[in-house]
Parts: sequence; C-alpha cells; structure tokens
Amino acid sequence: MTNCNTLTEVPPISPQDTFVVFERRKRSFNFPIHVHRECELNYITGARGARRIVGDHVSAIGDREMVLITGSNLEHAWIDGEMAPDAEIYEVTIQFAQDLFSGPGLIDKMQFASIRKMLLDARHGVAFSEKTIMACEPIVQELVSGSGNFESVLLFLQLLNRLSHDGAYTVLSHSHFSKHEETYDSRRIRTVMDFLHENFRRPIRLGEMAALVSMSEPSFSRFIKRRTGSSFVDCLNSIRVSAAARLLVDNPADTISEIAYRCGFNNLSNFNRMFKKYKGHTPHDFREYYFKKKIII
Repeated sequence: MTNCNTLTEVPPISPQDTFVVFERRKRSFNFPIHVHRECELNYITGARGARRIVGDHVSAIGDREMVLITGSNLEHAWIDGEMAPDAEIYEVTIQFAQDLFSGPGLIDKMQFASIRKMLLDARHGVAFSEKTIMACEPIVQELVSGSGNFESVLLFLQLLNRLSHDGAYTVLSHSHFSKHEETYDSRRIRTVMDFLHENFRRPIRLGEMAALVSMSEPSFSRFIKRRTGSSFVDCLNSIRVSAAARLLVDNPADTISEIAYRCGFNNLSNFNRMFKKYKGHTPHDFREYYFKKKIII
C-alpha cells in the first residue's frame, strides 16, 4: 500500500509509447517525494550537493547523476540539500512502462542477460558510476533530440546495455524497504536471508543460523561473508534498520523508540547508532527528510 503522504505521479506515457523523454533546465528541485508505476531513468548535471532520496537511501550527489528506478511505487526525489544557490540544473528523464520487458520475450534471451539483471537490481534503485555516465551522455543527447522513430528505440536499448555493463553501479534501497525480494544464486543463502527477513524482530544467534544450513559457526561466518560481502551481524542489523526506516515512513504517529524495539533493537541509543551507521542519518533526520518533502493527496 502506498503511504498516504506520498505524491503519486501520473506520467504522460501512453500505451503506444516505448518510452518518453523529458528535458528540463531549472534552478532548484521543487517536486516532492513521489511514486509511480513506470520505470524511470534520471540524468542530472549541475546539482552537486543536492540530496537524493530513493527508498531508505539518502545521500548527496556529485557533478553527474544517473539513477534507474524500476520498482513500482518506490519512493524517490531529489531535493536542494547543500546545492549552490546559483546552480544551473540540467535534467533528462526517460520513462518506460513496467511491462516493456516482461517475459517471456527478448529480455529472457542470452544477449539481454546483463540488462535483465540491472532491471531487477533497479527495483531498489541503481546509481551509476561517473565513468559510465560520461560514456552514456552522447546517447542521452541523441534521445533528447531524436524524433521517436525506430532508430530511437535502438538507441534506448544501446543505452540500457551500456548502463548494464557498469560494474561499479550501486544498489540504493534495501529490499526490506522497497518490498521487492532480492535474487540469490545459492539455495543456502536464500534460506538464510529468508529466515532473517522473517525473524529479525527477535534475538537471533550465530549458532542458530549455522545449524539452519548444517554448518559450523566458523564455516557459516565465512560463507555469509563470501556470499554477501558482510558479516552475519551486519546482515541482520541492515535488515533491522531498513525495516525500521519503512516503519518511520509508514507510521508517523509511532515514536522512534517504539519502532526501534519493534525491529529487534533492545535500547534506543544502540538503534540510533546503528541507524546512522547504515543510513548516514539519525532516525529523526531520516523521518524529517520524508515528511518535509511530501504532500497529502
């Protein structure tokens, strides 16, 4: 269910469109946090210091910004933040329908494997590296100046392909916040992560997890670090913090303390410390970012 404080955008894309392109030049960001069903690629220059909000991810952006969002109803916005008051923002937005790459079809073919993975990752929002953004700028400009003919569709696919080979792109929002499951190539790691997502509200011990997948504690610790890049404790705390972030947005009447205990933290100071570690902001500031930039509809 979409939060009642979130603006639902109705993009002007018709069933006959493969995609639509918008170009804007402006001095500030004035659109609140919003959601929409359509997939969206945003390219922004001239807004260093502005703040990006995608799901439970909040951070400042640099000179070049390109973010892909394919998650239906994933909250997102760009706000002025620490951006210079004399900024000259250039923004290009490309939107396409959720069903454009629904299978079975081209997206399931071998040549589309990297695009398929990127579109799945982008359910949580994906930010691309500056190197890749610079390489894609000529294609973006061709799409802006194009006539919407068949050649523009080929350019659009070329853009997605180039982006999908960015080995340094960053997945932004946690799956627990964006409400889309992550994909895993291991039955054991799927078992572990499903268990953590279902039981994070209560104490979970390392030995319990090791026994779940028939491993010793040292072997399990090495396994989860190798598979996720994080320790068991980091995985668990990340899930708890992201669940708390979701509740902070969806339940404005609940206190931060109530939410902390509901998500498995046994004291408020530890919760505040962990939240800032994983999200870069205190729970209070995170909630403020959302509710200062939303409108009631």
